[in-house]
Amino acid sequence: MRALQRDRAGSAVSEFALILPLLSTFVLGIIEFGTIVYSYSAMQFAATAAARQFAVNVSDEAASLAAARAVLPGWARDDVSLTMTQSNAGDVTRNRVSVRLTVAAAQTTPMAMITRVVPLTLTAEASVKQELPYVD
Repeated sequence: MRALQRDRAGSAVSEFALILPLLSTFVLGIIEFGTIVYSYSAMQFAATAAARQFAVNVSDEAASLAAARAVLPGWARDDVSLTMTQSNAGDVTRNRVSVRLTVAAAQTTPMAMITRVVPLTLTAEASVKQELPYVD
């Protein structure tokens, strides 16, 4: 019996087996959080690009929103709701173009570990003053 108590063979394996679930959950949580932050950053870039594209009179509202959707990552592209509003569409000198993108954070990550516990909604907004049309 005393020889069995002094024998430490296999203790490292058993300690690793106890720590492995916690370690893997921690690593997967970091990956999921990074995916959510990346998706939010891409949404913010897409909102700014769509508002700017419309504000400089390059395209119409539908084309600007389609361009914003094309910039988004593939896993979040179809689930994002896009809205564009104008403060004063009749007066180009005072018009502000606002774009808002909204999506549930669970739709932006493949694992949805964090978002099952804490349901989040990602919202990206951009507002740009419309520029005067170029006249040659």
